[in-house]
Amino acid sequence: MRHLASRSIIATALVFGALGCSDESSDDPRTGGGPLTPGNGGSAGQTATPGGSAGSSPGSAGQASIPGGAGATSAAGAGGAPSGAAGAPSAAGAGGAPPADAGPDSAAPPPPPPPSGPLVALTFDDGPDATATALVLDKLEAHGVPASFFLIGQNIGPDDAAVIQRAIALGCTFENHSQGFASLNTADAATINTSINSTNTAILNATGQNAVFFRPPNLAVSQLMHDTINMPFASGLLGNDFPGGSCGSPPSVQCVTNNILNGVQDGTIILLHDVQPLPHPTPEALDTIIPTLKQRGFEFVNLRELFARRGVDPNSMEGGLWVTVPNNND
Repeated sequence: MRHLASRSIIATALVFGALGCSDESSDDPRTGGGPLTPGNGGSAGQTATPGGSAGSSPGSAGQASIPGGAGATSAAGAGGAPSGAAGAPSAAGAGGAPPADAGPDSAAPPPPPPPSGPLVALTFDDGPDATATALVLDKLEAHGVPASFFLIGQNIGPDDAAVIQRAIALGCTFENHSQGFASLNTADAATINTSINSTNTAILNATGQNAVFFRPPNLAVSQLMHDTINMPFASGLLGNDFPGGSCGSPPSVQCVTNNILNGVQDGTIILLHDVQPLPHPTPEALDTIIPTLKQRGFEFVNLRELFARRGVDPNSMEGGLWVTVPNNND
């Protein structure tokens, strides 16, 4: 066991760079490393308008599909046809004739996503860890909500199998937070590719899921990262649940809770950590955050479902990081 570490889309995005804000330590949080000042990449609070596919250059690291649930599956099946049950007949049978039992609605398009109230996605960084991640899973299980975990590749090991399987059973998904804790905004393309691809492989092997989203370590980005990494970048509403941030050292439960409850809106991606040095405020903060947002009418979904339910292609943003996902179904 390791020790503690519109109908055009307009989306709020944060691009963190030399003058931006770091969300976490540059070192393994389980060793209590201090906060990092991100490198070049833009200014905090910049608004980006989605327009293209982030990181679409040939040979780029990672490959993201339109998310729809716990598995990283495309909205369309192979060859672009809508996916369905294996071996299921088409609306027209062989030779174009409808099957004998085809009803009048057999060729109807699939229904639109169900209407919903406000949605929110919990995300957690820096795991997995057999002990620390379990404390967060205790709260998710108690309140009946899923989440998405951004994993550090070097942290994934045999000791984490139980917490990973437990998270899968709760409807959680697993995303890429790079191989280690060092920022990649000053790295060359080869280093970036190695970090992303090795982490994607480790996630697939450990969870059976293909990672869809990438969260830059320390939220530090560069244009080269966007050009190289063929995955949508995700940031989020910061809880500042790490030492050295705005909530103190150690961070207070009330401060972390207030940061989330005062900043959340429909479509928010909440950014917290499952792995940080003890005493870690996040498990206790979840006991207030989750019930309060439920009382406000929010439904908790994992990150992939948030985009799918909102009808948003996560690859539609170029050069930014997702913080809030708009509702394209309105």
